[in-house]
Amino acid sequence: MLVGMTTLGLGHEPLDRALSFAIAAGCQTVELNGRQTVHQAVWRQAGVEGVRAQIAASGLAIGSLGGYCSMAQLADEALSSEVEQLVGYCAIARELGIPVVRAFAGDIVDGYTLDALYPRLVTGFKAVMARISGWPVRVGIENHGLLINDGDALASLVRDVGAPGLGITLDTGNFCWAGYSIDQAQRFFERLVPLTINVHAKDGRFVDGEWVLVPAGRGDLDLAGLIQRLAQSGYDGQVVSEYEGTGEFGQCTIESVAYLRGVVAGVQGEGH
Repeated sequence: MLVGMTTLGLGHEPLDRALSFAIAAGCQTVELNGRQTVHQAVWRQAGVEGVRAQIAASGLAIGSLGGYCSMAQLADEALSSEVEQLVGYCAIARELGIPVVRAFAGDIVDGYTLDALYPRLVTGFKAVMARISGWPVRVGIENHGLLINDGDALASLVRDVGAPGLGITLDTGNFCWAGYSIDQAQRFFERLVPLTINVHAKDGRFVDGEWVLVPAGRGDLDLAGLIQRLAQSGYDGQVVSEYEGTGEFGQCTIESVAYLRGVVAGVQGEGH
């Protein structure tokens, strides 16, 4: 289990500087963001080969690619476009040897419930997984936004799509951000551990009813317990810090990575 960070937090920086920061922060791996506008448009300017060269020079593992899509589409043409977009991210991941693509299910559509949109989510992800069948790439749906930021519903989505390469990108802070209690978030963690293929580590606490993000290890989420459960389940993916609080990003990320590396080292040491 490798520890690192998402590069999106330094999306305004050139990619080589973001990777250099990750190394200095003690990262072993990163989630590379795939959006065309990040890292001063590195994907458009340097292309996949240029990105490949920068990754190789860094020596870091790239455990996942941050992809984007929304399957909550009413029109077939719009849904097909989102499928193509996610398949495109998967194609880049395959070319770069990145094993996981982070995906989004979609967000709220005015006037439509999750029950109404759910069949569209299933249809979209089934189409993607059929297109990438046989590729060495898995898709991890993140608990993101407000449409389906629910552990039970996400587990059902993965089950109903029924593709072996589909799993969950578990963002530890997003359930509470969406309004769930810490106890409920922890229950969702337990529900999703067997389906998790990528982890975004966030920590936080409720202050006067507001969810406040803090560096990993300072909040009220049992991140150590989650990492232990992941290890017990045979999880061999990455755990990446995704600090999005109001503190200084660099220092808070360094603190988070150090905490997470300590927890992972302790958990892995218990297995020997």
